[in-house]
Amino acid sequence: MQEPESLLNLEQYRQKKQGMAEEHIQGLYRKASVYALKETNIREKVRAKMIFSKRFLLQDEMQADGEVDKLFHEWFLFDYKTIKGQTLFFQFLQSHSLHESVKLLGAIVLTAAWEPVIIRKIDTQNEHSILTCQNVIQDDEVSVKTNLGCKEKGIVEGGVYFMRKVPLVTHQWILGPVFPVESKEILIDMKNHYGQMNQKTGVLWRTYLKEEAPNFMISSLS
Repeated sequence: MQEPESLLNLEQYRQKKQGMAEEHIQGLYRKASVYALKETNIREKVRAKMIFSKRFLLQDEMQADGEVDKLFHEWFLFDYKTIKGQTLFFQFLQSHSLHESVKLLGAIVLTAAWEPVIIRKIDTQNEHSILTCQNVIQDDEVSVKTNLGCKEKGIVEGGVYFMRKVPLVTHQWILGPVFPVESKEILIDMKNHYGQMNQKTGVLWRTYLKEEAPNFMISSLS
């Protein structure tokens, strides 16, 4: 009976570590979001909005759209490069005293990009849901945990969504909101464009997403 008991203890330990990591990553996200909104100077915000509008918005009236505004704030925090050439999330990590384990999570977040995934299965457990997601390019499946409230957010099996997710201990975790993909044609266009850019410049998938994903997300919001 020793071996099954040891395995049980290991699983309990992993679940405990997962829960701790979830708390840390959510706290990190909340604090970084406040930092981006309240501690970033006006000049930087104006510059970011001009770049975002020029690169991604096709119609001026879309700037007042709530979902587009939400998309901008996520891009502003994680993907926009400041005048110093750094993301705001990186500046947040540099300017705050954080526990070493939280800093490690922050380093993982730095590389996270919006990824298009197909949700194959949703298993709701109390306030959390476990999503079985198929990556669009790699075509592999990953287990992703979220507390977004799938039913309330309209997240359904078979749906395609852009999400920013980070690996924790037992599951990946969705960071911030998710954005639906309204047409499979958008994914086809994205794959084709990535293939062209990869051949032309050698850009890798994750780097491509950090630069280009909002173009295709905007298409779904228009």
